[in-house]
Amino acid sequence: MIRPQLSLRRPLAVTAAALAGLATVLACTAPASAAPASPTPTATPTATAAPSPTATVGSGEPPCVAAADARYTHTFDGPAGKASITLTNGPLCRGQEQELALVSYVTPSAKFAVPQYVLDKSIKKFTGVAPGELGVATLDFAVEVPNCYTQVDFVFGSKLIDPLTDTSDRYGDRKVGSPTGIGARSTGPRAWFNGGSGTCSAAPEVIAESDCDGNVELTLVNRSGNADATFTITGSGGFTDKVTVPLRKIEKRKLSAGEAQEITVAATGMKDFTGGWQKPEDCQQPEVGTPDASYESTCDKMVFRISNPEDGTSLTSVFTPNKGEPKKLTVEPGRTGTVSFPASKGLTVTVTGDLDSGGPLKWEQPKDCPSTGGGGAGGGDQDGGLPVTGAAAGAIAAGAAALLTAGAVLFVVARRRRIRFTA
Repeated sequence: MIRPQLSLRRPLAVTAAALAGLATVLACTAPASAAPASPTPTATPTATAAPSPTATVGSGEPPCVAAADARYTHTFDGPAGKASITLTNGPLCRGQEQELALVSYVTPSAKFAVPQYVLDKSIKKFTGVAPGELGVATLDFAVEVPNCYTQVDFVFGSKLIDPLTDTSDRYGDRKVGSPTGIGARSTGPRAWFNGGSGTCSAAPEVIAESDCDGNVELTLVNRSGNADATFTITGSGGFTDKVTVPLRKIEKRKLSAGEAQEITVAATGMKDFTGGWQKPEDCQQPEVGTPDASYESTCDKMVFRISNPEDGTSLTSVFTPNKGEPKKLTVEPGRTGTVSFPASKGLTVTVTGDLDSGGPLKWEQPKDCPSTGGGGAGGGDQDGGLPVTGAAAGAIAAGAAALLTAGAVLFVVARRRRIRFTA
């Protein structure tokens, strides 16, 4: 049997049909090509801000801002001494910060004038936060405003000017709401105010305190004033001083014992202060050593001896005889001094001054003095009688000794009674 030869026409047709079907399926399932979108007439392009150096791009965390790029809005009420400021594009990045201050002054005029002195201040700051943390968005400020001429400033930074004078710095564009500079970073009213009514005045006061050494400390107070106060101090020995105390401040001055006996302090707005050192009630007297005072009668002299201990005070006494010139003796602590007078019948000496005998002390002739045959210091009878001997002589000698002892005791007791007097 003869087989007919196979033809390629049929397999080719089947293959072509399969390819055509596959092409149709692919055409139906493939996504359409995206054509470039044409912008509509009303579309507004959106600018994309460049991230700050410390912001993390693509981290999923909210963006932060550097202090130099921060922007704010603020409110300001100068007469009330109040202000607030809000960070609008924050928070600040970690490690960044921005300080601000609200400050009130007392001034000499309702318009800008100097000198000005700070009355009150409020300083706060925005600080950076770590990724994921919440930062403070708004800061509120409040200060006391004086009831006289004033100036109130809201400024970037914490450096304040006090006092504000002709030659001092100015806040310039640091003021919040300034048209240029750092102050322009915040949107809102201009944040500075001049106004008020009435001239500011001081309220000076003087407090004096004495110590136990004779010194006086003056406390010069301008606690409730609205201006600086100038105190003029006059003391003993030609002492003078002038002290200016800023408002709400206190200054101290100490006057020595030589300057503090009589004190006058004058200041505008107060009655003159007059006074001086007064011994405090709680002062304790230092322990002072007791001197040893004695005297003796020899055959030819009447001798006084004063021994002053190391812890004593300087002693000065006057020794006045009933015949002849008085003698003065000063004995310093740790020293011994003597005074003597020639012996004569009827000689007496009275001691006055820091040591006091309490009356005249009499020279008594010792019983063992050699006889001179008459005269003032001799042992004989001035009337030519014989010397007294025996029991009577012993009694007289004993009496003389007793008187001598009593005199010494009276002398020492009297001296101790007078040691309280200043040398």
